[in-house]
Amino acid sequence: MRKIYRNKLTRKAIFILIGLLLIALTVQSVRIYNAVQRQLAAEKSRLKSAEIIPFDKFVLTPHQTSHIEIRQNINEARSLVKFRNSYFAATGGGLLELSETGEKVKHFTVSDGLAESDLTTLAVFRDQLFIGTRSKNLLTYDGEKFENYVWTDRQAQIVTSLLADENRLLIGTFAGGLIEFDGGVFREIKAEDKRIIAVNCLYKTDSRLFVGTFNNGIWIFEAGVWRNFTNADGLPSNRIVGITQTGENIFVATDFGIVKSTDFDQTKPFQIVKNTAAISSIAAINDKVFYAKADGEVFLLDEKSTVKESENKSADARLINADDKLFLLTNHGIFESEKTHFKPFYKSENADLTDNFVSALAFDANGNLWAGTFRSGIDIFTKDGKKLRHIESETVREINFLQSRNRELFAATSNGLLQFKDNFSSTNLTQADGLPSSSITHFADGDFRAIATSKGLTLNQNNKLRTLSTVQGLPSNSIYATLFLQNSLFVGTLGGLAEIQNNKVVRTFKDSNSNLGTNWVTALCETGGRIFIGTYGGGIFELTNSGEIHSFTDEIGKLIVNPNAMFTDNKRLYAGTLSGVRVLNLQTQQWSNLTSEQPADGVFSITGDDENIYFGTTNGIAKISKQYLPVSVARP
Repeated sequence: MRKIYRNKLTRKAIFILIGLLLIALTVQSVRIYNAVQRQLAAEKSRLKSAEIIPFDKFVLTPHQTSHIEIRQNINEARSLVKFRNSYFAATGGGLLELSETGEKVKHFTVSDGLAESDLTTLAVFRDQLFIGTRSKNLLTYDGEKFENYVWTDRQAQIVTSLLADENRLLIGTFAGGLIEFDGGVFREIKAEDKRIIAVNCLYKTDSRLFVGTFNNGIWIFEAGVWRNFTNADGLPSNRIVGITQTGENIFVATDFGIVKSTDFDQTKPFQIVKNTAAISSIAAINDKVFYAKADGEVFLLDEKSTVKESENKSADARLINADDKLFLLTNHGIFESEKTHFKPFYKSENADLTDNFVSALAFDANGNLWAGTFRSGIDIFTKDGKKLRHIESETVREINFLQSRNRELFAATSNGLLQFKDNFSSTNLTQADGLPSSSITHFADGDFRAIATSKGLTLNQNNKLRTLSTVQGLPSNSIYATLFLQNSLFVGTLGGLAEIQNNKVVRTFKDSNSNLGTNWVTALCETGGRIFIGTYGGGIFELTNSGEIHSFTDEIGKLIVNPNAMFTDNKRLYAGTLSGVRVLNLQTQQWSNLTSEQPADGVFSITGDDENIYFGTTNGIAKISKQYLPVSVARP
């Protein structure tokens, strides 16, 4: 009986165990089912909110010629990734390939096929390097060639961030929305039918997608639902500069402080962990959270620890995780984290430009090339391209125009008219010396010197200054260009063109009394007795010998000619615009374009010597041989 009873108990225990196992399996199945359903719902929600974006795709062809040389600053790094066996850095001066130890392998420019040089962000997706740009949308590089994806239904402005997420690439833009790419189709992702614009950064965990914006806080996508948190929810600022995670903690960095959260369903989801301004980025490695300020200082979020700042101050420093390492990207190079400090990883040679925005170019009497920049003074290069000197100070900073005379070189700046001697010492003529303004835009030499300022035209004859303004008949007090021809001084202003003889305004040309289509005259150039007029938005005109204004609008359209960006070698006229260079052959009278050869569309200065023409752009200098121009420049 006891044996039978024990057998009954054993069978009963087995049945109970089987029942418990079935219950556990059922519960687990329900959990799996619910998880799958949530994932399906999230995917349906994502697809429902995604709109297909039309696009064009171009294979980019390198300029395989020795007649084009690009000179750029490649120290300003914006993004860094490991692609195959190299590091690649997106810089303000092109794409940089580095070895695993930081040596330069190759500098890719527009001559190698890049659509532009102003690169913003990088990601590796499906064994290709994806490259965000400032104005040319999205580029790819497969190790051999570059291709360009251009969205045809929107002006995305800047591609700000890229994130490879399983089978899709997420693309943040400033004005084109949040975009995903599956390798064949682009879609815009919306949050409950709302566009997510001004994207600043992207971050992904196992269950959440984070989208930080420039001015609207942070968007979080989880389980098919979008939520938006702003400073009204506890963020220090609506400008999100970075997101990272350690353990269960999500850290969100704004430009005015850092918060953390473990549960976004709480009434107050964010806890302040750092109140400080000028934060530029945040990153975590080995369970340690680092944050950087814009000037290049780096700190551990744990206040008990400190990190030695990089050796150079920066204007826009940012922390980047790449290949399980932490890097600091600055406008002075790339630095790698090593415990409690950052050591140099890459810094280019001193021969590079200090700043890529080249606003003025001129040769001195020794054949040295002076390159004035928009915000960083002047670089001087020898005939063979070596940097001879960099000049920068509170006075020598924003350069508008350069011109050589005898053994001296003169610079029109926002802080006066500078005169440089052979030994690079200088004197400065400013408002304190009698000019109506220290903001000098241009100058020209004839029997006397004409100085264009923002508050009138100053005539300097034997160091005696006389200023002309609208009171004396000028169309405007904002002067942009001056040109001496025979007995006349021609002056380009915001309100039209003026001709001056014997210190008096004798004629004016405006859209109201002539064929000058736009009053804002930005540049003047004379060749063979012909006067060419560049305007802001109206294109190029010619003042004929009969005193009539002839328009070239039918040939080249209504262009924006940049200030002082006209030059002639007496065979051709070159005009720098916001869309490349327009070239007039003075023998055939035919216009042509010089665009894809430039490191940027915006060309702001032009000069030349016997063999080459030099173009200063917003992304460096293009040196192009005159031998190249007749056979390669295509008609518009």
